[in-house]
This record gives sequence, C-alpha cells and structure tokens, in this order.
Amino acid sequence: MVPKQYSSNESIYKYLTGFTPSVSVSGETYVVDYGVGECVYTYSRIGKRIKQDVLQLIKTDMWKVITLIDQESPLNEGDYKDLNMEIRNHSLSYVTDFINGQKGLHQ
Repeated sequence: MVPKQYSSNESIYKYLTGFTPSVSVSGETYVVDYGVGECVYTYSRIGKRIKQDVLQLIKTDMWKVITLIDQESPLNEGDYKDLNMEIRNHSLSYVTDFINGQKGLHQ
C-alpha cells in the first residue's frame, strides 16, 4: 500500500482542523496569526562555509487556542506534547507556503 501524499495544509491535523491562520511579514519576521494566538518566525541565513536559509520559531502565544481546543474536547496530559508539535508543524507549513508563494510572485 502506498502512503497518501498530503499537500502542506491538507487536513492531516488532529487538533487544529478548525483554524486557518493568516501570515504577515515585516522584514525578516513572519507572524502566523490564529486570531486568538500567534507564532512568530524569523528567516535568516546561517553558516560559515555552507550558507543555509533557516526559519526559526522565536515566539508562541497560543494559550487561547489551546484553551479553546481543551474546551471543545478535553485534553489529557499526553495530548499536550502532540498538540505542541502540531502547532509547530501547522504554523511552519503556513509560513513555508507563504514564502514559497512570495517567491513565485517575484520570478
């Protein structure tokens, strides 16, 4: 059996299915805005000999999102680790799609 291929924002998420954030940019800072929370990334080039472009998550303020999810379907202790990773992956996919869309506009 061949595993299903997902587009980056296809609903493979368990907790964040009802959230469609917007992304804005200011300089090298990208904000993924969930309406009641946000994740902030910086985009920089690092490395001495081999340069790499890196997105770094520098701030999250997602407690209201987590509270809404917990109210809808109570979370247990083990769910928080999974939710934390899902928030990181979900927000990163939106930033990546935003950047790729911007690159497409400038080509």
